[in-house]
Amino acid sequence: MKKNVENKPINFEDTLYILHSRIQLLQDILALDIPANLFLDKSIDDMEFIDKTLEVLIKILSEDTYIMERDEQLDNFSEAEWQFSQILVRFLSVSSAPSAVRQSAGQYPVLRDKLSALRNKSAIRRKIADDSKSKKEGVETIPIVSSDEMSELLKGL
Repeated sequence: MKKNVENKPINFEDTLYILHSRIQLLQDILALDIPANLFLDKSIDDMEFIDKTLEVLIKILSEDTYIMERDEQLDNFSEAEWQFSQILVRFLSVSSAPSAVRQSAGQYPVLRDKLSALRNKSAIRRKIADDSKSKKEGVETIPIVSSDEMSELLKGL
């Protein structure tokens, strides 16, 4: 569950929970009827922070196969990454973004390019997470105890 980065332990569950909370805050900003331009710069900063944090997490999760409950953490990571990508799509979408975001994206193509680049990186990380999961190859589907053996074992009961 924990891995040392820069001599400090990372608790993946807690870190992903915090990222989920930050992503939820961005969803709330888009959902509420508030002047989005007041929060646009901070929202972009938050997206860049989330992106960098997810980058660190996938690097660790994909490289270290000995992390406890690694597949579960990869699933949690993929969920957070999917939610992050949905926020990026909403910020990029002309129809669902608040007018201040639409105007900023239209006036500043650099903003649209930045959000598109973050979305592409998110898709790459999700693919890495999927590819990093343990493969359950060679798992036997034949019962270890045959039905005859099981019958013999159950006779005494």
